[in-house]
Amino acid sequence: MMVLIPILFTAIVINVCLHTSLGSFWYTLEAMYSDENGIQFAQSMIYTYQKELWENNWGQGEHTDDAGEIRKSDEMYHLENKLSGMGYQFMITKNEKLIYTNLTEEDMQAARSVAGDAIDTAKSLTASRHEVSVIKNTFYHGEKAFCITAVHRQQTDGTVVNYLKNYILRYLFGFILFFVVLTVCVNGITSWWISRSILKPLKRLSIGTKEIREGNLDRKMEYQKKDEFGEVCRDFDEMRAYLKESVEQRLRDEKRRRDLVTGISHDLRTPLTSISGYLDGLMDGIANTPEKRMRYLQAIKTRTGNLVSLVESLSEYSRLDNGFRYHMEETDFKEFVGQYLETCIHDAEQNQVTIAFVYGKETYPVRIDREELKRVFDNLFTNTVKYRTSERSHIEISLKRTLMGTDIELVFKDDGPGVPEGSLEQIFDSFYRVDDARTQSEKGSGIGLAVVKEIILGHGGKVQAENREGLAIIIHLPIAGEEIDGKNTDCRR
Repeated sequence: MMVLIPILFTAIVINVCLHTSLGSFWYTLEAMYSDENGIQFAQSMIYTYQKELWENNWGQGEHTDDAGEIRKSDEMYHLENKLSGMGYQFMITKNEKLIYTNLTEEDMQAARSVAGDAIDTAKSLTASRHEVSVIKNTFYHGEKAFCITAVHRQQTDGTVVNYLKNYILRYLFGFILFFVVLTVCVNGITSWWISRSILKPLKRLSIGTKEIREGNLDRKMEYQKKDEFGEVCRDFDEMRAYLKESVEQRLRDEKRRRDLVTGISHDLRTPLTSISGYLDGLMDGIANTPEKRMRYLQAIKTRTGNLVSLVESLSEYSRLDNGFRYHMEETDFKEFVGQYLETCIHDAEQNQVTIAFVYGKETYPVRIDREELKRVFDNLFTNTVKYRTSERSHIEISLKRTLMGTDIELVFKDDGPGVPEGSLEQIFDSFYRVDDARTQSEKGSGIGLAVVKEIILGHGGKVQAENREGLAIIIHLPIAGEEIDGKNTDCRR
């Protein structure tokens, strides 16, 4: 189509031009190449065969001096047939001696009537009048002069041989045909190559979409060429990876919701069962003394308090998990932590907790929601008191800038029993509890550290846990504003 359509339109344009005023130029050109009696073609034949006849016939020694008949060769027959077919008879002389002729006396008379005496004296001659045409051509080889004289005397029907149509256009059409065939072949090969380069990535994209539709999000696009399709395949692969991450996140969310429901059911069942047991004891008269009734009522109050604490934790976790909007303000983290410790020092003394605050001399600019960060420290202190194995606790809070200078690192370390290494990454999941010291449901709901994680993530930070002769909660928050250089010095509060 790329080749044939332009050729078709070109042919239509040429045909239209030939039938309008532009066609007069073509008729003028055609008239220039009109060949009456085929005189131009005959002259060309004679000139063309001079060298071949000399090399294959006239140059032979047996006819070098004699003026007898020359030997008829294939070239000689060909020349004679061509000229005879056009109505020409001819003779050949060597050094003015006749060596071949098929001219008649009438032919010579007709030639003299057109060319006169020039037919005997001229070296080269072309003359034509009506149906009579005369051609004479002389050529030399050394001292030998050969002359071919051809005469056309036959009656004709007036047909004019068009040299342009018969010869020039024939070669021109041949070249056009060769060009068309070559162009079609080249375009066919290039079209096959281009279509193959297009169909191959399209097929892979089709296979990739089918795999995604069937739920397989692990199949990568194996197309590494740096072309337009390579860019499309890379975008498709990025989309596949994004879909895979979204599906995995959805599965994690579903698992978390199932775990949440399971955890809520377990944590509600335990205190409710305990409350129900104590109420049965009161109703059945088991608590038959004022002291027993008071002890039962106190136990019911404790379990009710656990339920209230659990519901508040669930409410807080749900609020954070559903896209809570933080009220961020820029402050110095060191000053914030110091002010928080001043407000909670009385509670710490009552719970027999000592606190050491270690920080550097430089400033620690951060953007935080003060109330939510207070909740983080409240949950960390509560966990320390709930899960300690001794009567007293020691907490160390250290504050520093990271080596990269983009984060502030706060480490909250207690001297409790720690957690197993395999559970360090899971203690921030909702309702997750480890064995031994941290498995008693009456001590905690398993939501405190999940709330801590949600708040820190909401501040653009990250949190992790390590065992450092106790449990260490490591919090990273991004620095806000310009950095202020300073020298690290240890201070303790």
